[in-house]
Amino acid sequence: MVGLSQARRLAQGKAIKIHTSSAFPVQIDGEPFIHQPGCLEITHVEQVFMLRRASEEPRGHAAAIMTEVLADAECKGVINASQKKLLLQQLALNLS
Repeated sequence: MVGLSQARRLAQGKAIKIHTSSAFPVQIDGEPFIHQPGCLEITHVEQVFMLRRASEEPRGHAAAIMTEVLADAECKGVINASQKKLLLQQLALNLS
């Protein structure tokens, strides 16, 4: 949509600053736009583990149920947020 026919890998890192003197097409998270001249700063904050929908594979239904159980346990104070995050990470790793 913005005329970018091929993506180019420029760099890799936790924080990247790109200074530009002219406008150029950008697509971030699926949303294309024209970035005006200036500075573009890209930072990596944290990795997020995600589970698949139940309809995508048979194990997905079990994962959805376990996710609900962990959320309920956190709400009831049985586990804290960091414990829930660790358990979801392990669940995602074991299901992949």
